[in-house]
Amino acid sequence: MINLVDILLNLLIFFIASTTFRVLTNEPTAVKVSLPEAKTAEEVGKEQSNHIRITVTADDAIYLNKERVPLNGLEKVLRDAKTKNPNVLLEFSADKSVNYGTVVAVVDAARAAGIRDITAFTKKSVQ
Repeated sequence: MINLVDILLNLLIFFIASTTFRVLTNEPTAVKVSLPEAKTAEEVGKEQSNHIRITVTADDAIYLNKERVPLNGLEKVLRDAKTKNPNVLLEFSADKSVNYGTVVAVVDAARAAGIRDITAFTKKSVQ
């Protein structure tokens, strides 16, 4: 007969492993933002090596992979990233209180840099 301690140990290991993976997929960025909701939102999968994350906080600060970047220098940085990796994917998240003009300016900078693959992060709507 299997020992009860063995079963409990296996359950403990399972819960520790599943909790760790869940924490990794819940927060797409290190910059804290309040994401807008969308009915068609999807779960974030494994991290890819060919992606760049741009985050816009509530105070209109722009972060590129955790480093703050001014809006007027964003296009150059994105163009350099596109030169290094032509298949780069832009993962974009912005606080729901961010000015729409700032969002358009970031997307415009990405398109001017030649990046066409842009993914927007949202939160799954409960409706």
